[in-house]
Amino acid sequence: MINLHDIRYVRLGTANLEDARRYATEILGLEVAREANGAIYFRSDSRDHTLCYYEGDPRETTTAFEVTTAEELEHAAVLLESNEFSVTHGSRNDAEARHVHELIRFQDPSGNNIELVLRPHASGPATSLTRCWYHRLQSYRPTHA
Repeated sequence: MINLHDIRYVRLGTANLEDARRYATEILGLEVAREANGAIYFRSDSRDHTLCYYEGDPRETTTAFEVTTAEELEHAAVLLESNEFSVTHGSRNDAEARHVHELIRFQDPSGNNIELVLRPHASGPATSLTRCWYHRLQSYRPTHA
């Protein structure tokens, strides 16, 4: 079994980055972390990013999960390949674009793109979105007992 630490990010292709930006910031309430190479990275908490819209096919989506050690990443690759999944090791450019140290990618049985990543970058304190929800939860008092 693969030992997953966390869901790390989702990457979504889009034909219109400006519409994606408006949706992510005005509807979802995410914060723009940065823009680079035809992509906009958004964050909802202390992670470097939780959502990335990039110029590309909207049908191409990727979900990334984090593992905590290089040994776990290699174990995952071996386990997947032994179960007849085609595994690709990401290039240095792939890792830099995703702000992680290393990654592998494969497709699940339904054809969804999955990435397993090692040592993702962190960006610092929680965003205002996270702080807002935290304060709401702290002051929440149920009306029924």
